[in-house]
Amino acid sequence: MAIEVMPNSALRQGMATGKVDFFRGSWIADYPDAENYFSLFYSKNFAPNGPNYTHFKSEVYDDLYEKSFLETDDEERFELYQKMDSIIIAEAPVIPLFYDKAVRFAGKNVANLGVNPLNLLQLKRVRKTPE
Repeated sequence: MAIEVMPNSALRQGMATGKVDFFRGSWIADYPDAENYFSLFYSKNFAPNGPNYTHFKSEVYDDLYEKSFLETDDEERFELYQKMDSIIIAEAPVIPLFYDKAVRFAGKNVANLGVNPLNLLQLKRVRKTPE
C-alpha cells in the first residue's frame, strides 16, 4: 500500500465525498448529550451535508437513532444509546486512537473547581476560602 500525500483541501474534499479509504479526524461534543456523537453515524448526515464523514449506513442504527429523539424517559434513551454504541463497535467505522484528558490546577484554598464532559470552565460553584 502506498501513502498518498495530498493538499489539505483535496483531503477534505475526498473525506466529504467518501472518496478516501482512510483518514484521521477528531470530534468534541457541542452539547452534553451522547446524541452529539451518535449523529456522526446517522446515514442522513452523510458529508458534505452533515458530520457523517465515514459514510456509515445501517438501517437498524438509523431506526434506533430516530427513536432516541422521541424517547423522553432517560433510562429508555440510554438503552437505545447502548444499542447504537454496540453497533458502532461491531461495525467499526472508526478506530478510537485516544481520548482527551482535562487537568485543572488550583490552590488549596479553591473548592469545587472540577471538570465536565465538555471541558467548560464553570465557576458558578467555585469558592475561594481565606488562607
